[in-house]
Amino acid sequence: MTHQQASTVALIKRIAGIIIFIPAFISTIISVLKYLVAPKTNMQEMTAMIMDFLQVIIKIARQYTSFLEYFWVNSPIPDISNWSASGSVWFIVIFLLMFVGLALQASGARLAKRVYNVREGVRERAILEAMNGDEARSFKDLEKLISIPNTSIFAQFGLLYVSPVLWGIFIYIILYLINRL
Repeated sequence: MTHQQASTVALIKRIAGIIIFIPAFISTIISVLKYLVAPKTNMQEMTAMIMDFLQVIIKIARQYTSFLEYFWVNSPIPDISNWSASGSVWFIVIFLLMFVGLALQASGARLAKRVYNVREGVRERAILEAMNGDEARSFKDLEKLISIPNTSIFAQFGLLYVSPVLWGIFIYIILYLINRL
């Protein structure tokens, strides 16, 4: 792709990554908060007191974040005992969308960095070409010779493959421990 196309694709990837990440992150956080205050059957007195306190804190947070009401109403609550339940599956999908958004943004950032480096290299080459005198090629001529390869989100190995597994295990352990209270 040309220099200008690569710049545009890099910007679109970065914006799309942010647009995907932010709602998925908010939904995941709200899902975990909703899970915390979901009624549990085997609560001891101490645990019940802590859960009552958490319920009050989360109600206050919900009251002050009324602009996030869509997420408070529609964020799925995971079911630790049944991962094939609808709420659990949607929680996992939204959780994975966070990492897709991050990988997309990182791919756009990598492409933008590549475009910047190529642009600087072309400017330096144009200066060297200008020293040749009559045979010199202009900046535009040199820019037309360049083809910048696109960067794939699947190359973001750490963000797309490793991070979801590590964070998933961490969140599962936390939810499991909370469920055992």
